[in-house]
Amino acid sequence: MDKIYKHKRLISIIIVAAIVYARCDLGIALGMQYVLANVLANALGVAWCLALFVKDKATTKKALLNPAMAWALAFSVLVFIYGHFKLGVYTDMYSRQYHILTVVPAILIMVILFHHKEDMLDVISNAGCIVIPLTLVTSLLFDPVWKQLFMGNAYRVGATPAGTCVDTGNLLLIMLIPLMYQLIINRKFKAYLWAAILAIGQIFASGSKSSVLPIILVFAVMLLGAAKDKKTIRRNIIILVIIAVCGSVAVMVIPALYSIIGERIVEMISGVGSTEYDLHTSTGQRMAVIAAVKEHFWEHPIFGHGFYAFKQMAYSQLEEYRPNDGVEIAYRNIHTHMNYLELLFSFGIFGFVMYYWFPVYLIIKSFFTKNKMAKLIIFSFMISFVFMDLGIDMFYKYMTPYYTYLVAYCLLKQEDK
Repeated sequence: MDKIYKHKRLISIIIVAAIVYARCDLGIALGMQYVLANVLANALGVAWCLALFVKDKATTKKALLNPAMAWALAFSVLVFIYGHFKLGVYTDMYSRQYHILTVVPAILIMVILFHHKEDMLDVISNAGCIVIPLTLVTSLLFDPVWKQLFMGNAYRVGATPAGTCVDTGNLLLIMLIPLMYQLIINRKFKAYLWAAILAIGQIFASGSKSSVLPIILVFAVMLLGAAKDKKTIRRNIIILVIIAVCGSVAVMVIPALYSIIGERIVEMISGVGSTEYDLHTSTGQRMAVIAAVKEHFWEHPIFGHGFYAFKQMAYSQLEEYRPNDGVEIAYRNIHTHMNYLELLFSFGIFGFVMYYWFPVYLIIKSFFTKNKMAKLIIFSFMISFVFMDLGIDMFYKYMTPYYTYLVAYCLLKQEDK
């Protein structure tokens, strides 16, 4: 066993990367082969956690008995009760297998990271360096739209078996944030610059507003956090302004970038606040969803309408489409596509608080920590999730929030150097 423990850091990097890749790139929805890949990755994680437990029982106990674990288990029980027992409006969306293979992998990663207080950042950074290129390879093999992009047509790309290009963009942003700390604060360019460039390129190629827009804010957090005096702060602010201006001009002027992301940003800005909803655009649909939720939320404000109940309602027919590409216009039922609204509508104020108390707890604790690395990375995580939760209902379908919040908690518990 001692020979194995000598390679503890490398083994942890590989297993963390395998768990993240299996759940967030391969997914569990498209076939049994993907489910088996996730089961294998989690089995490796369980075996490694047991090995770490044998070596250091006290640390493993701390990893399992803490507010992060209490949050993950309590909210998971809430989702199980609503979904399995079909409380409120009837829906067949809930799956115990899906739920378990979404939450448990993040818990395994947290247990592993608790055993890496001295090199936790290196573990998640190097795991990201594995996941980022694998995501690109998987997308190239799975997403047929890449062919159109290579032929010179501007298309959003990045879909994987686990989800759409938007889901890929969100995953890559979370993988990118530790790398940005390594680059901007620790100045480790040789080790991490290539992976950061690859991640940023894929994020822009995805055309995802929820991952493209936070990048400049994450840069701001890191650059201002790196400043040691007023002169450096002023210099970094100037750098941020230049990056923001150049990036905005590039997105609006370069045809390919405008087609992929610029046009969507213009659509979003022009659609916000409008009372006439364009239901064939994502912004128009979201504005219509907000109006419907505002109108019907108060029917069951405390405990909600039921697990993913909004899509079952007659007033959720808010996506405009043309069947068989004909001239006739039809409407289909949609989810809220927003984490805040889906939680409120499904579980009411009670469920909303059950989910969001922990991210708020992390933000408050990070304000008072002396660990600069934890403070900057957690701020970056939370800023990113403000946008992600505006764009997608994350609480059930994705491991990304559980991974992010549990990793953030691990960073807070890391011993100050």
